[in-house]
Amino acid sequence: MKNKIKILIVTVLCILALACGNTRGKSGKVVFESEDKKIKVYESEVNFQLERELEAAGAELKDVPKEQLEQMKLNIVKNIATTRAFALKAKEKKLDKDKKYTEGVEFTKENFLASVAMIDRLSSVNVTDDEAKKIYEANLKNFERPEDSVRLQLIVTPASEKDKAEAALKEAKANPGKFGELVRKYTGVQNGSTGETDEIPMSALAEKYAPISEAVKNAQKGQIIDNVIIVGDEAYIVKVLEKNPKGVVAFDVVKDQIKAQMKASKRQEETQKFMEDVTREFKLDKINKDTVKLPETKK
Repeated sequence: MKNKIKILIVTVLCILALACGNTRGKSGKVVFESEDKKIKVYESEVNFQLERELEAAGAELKDVPKEQLEQMKLNIVKNIATTRAFALKAKEKKLDKDKKYTEGVEFTKENFLASVAMIDRLSSVNVTDDEAKKIYEANLKNFERPEDSVRLQLIVTPASEKDKAEAALKEAKANPGKFGELVRKYTGVQNGSTGETDEIPMSALAEKYAPISEAVKNAQKGQIIDNVIIVGDEAYIVKVLEKNPKGVVAFDVVKDQIKAQMKASKRQEETQKFMEDVTREFKLDKINKDTVKLPETKK
């Protein structure tokens, strides 16, 4: 079972985020500057947005793998730069004086403030080890591994490019800690992938990738297989990340996963409760056709 928390990051591209979202302002070093010098992204902006995204997801910085964190930061920089570019185009046409913009500013600020209120309410949601242990012990069958399994990290190249595959293997053996970077270098992936697989039952691996199954059978955790493995028209450089025996998975292995799932469930419940509390306090349940003077729509 993969002992890794997958974080669902909800990135809201708010046109006013540059003005009303980042209360810390533009400070620190410039992490990106466009060739024409018109667009700059600052370290403080990236850190602020990263903090917001983690809070919105109920995650902590320590839960995010290094490669995923790097990709998150790159996405944030791109979002800020893109938003700023749109804003510059708008200013060129003096749209910052337009009624659609000026009347929308306060509404957008309220939306942002509402999201901060929700994050503040959810910040107290937590799950203890004892709570997770109770769920684990009550559902042991759900944590039983029916057979041996592995988790791998792969560099995949066309089998026809044998020299490229051999070069990748040589570099991987010399720099095992940079395997994820080598995945991007030799495969050209642009989505932040590091070539890590989910947990694979050995029978499934043997059925579709018999040469890889045979190669990893006696390998140790962390080992990079000594030779390029050809399967069909693809060449594989294989690193063994995990070797997992059949049987009940130890609590310490799945603890973070259980806590993350429980926390997500608690946050969902707390979100609903907060909405109900606000609705009750301000009597928003009385909003209907009889109490609202609906504005006429201009045709």
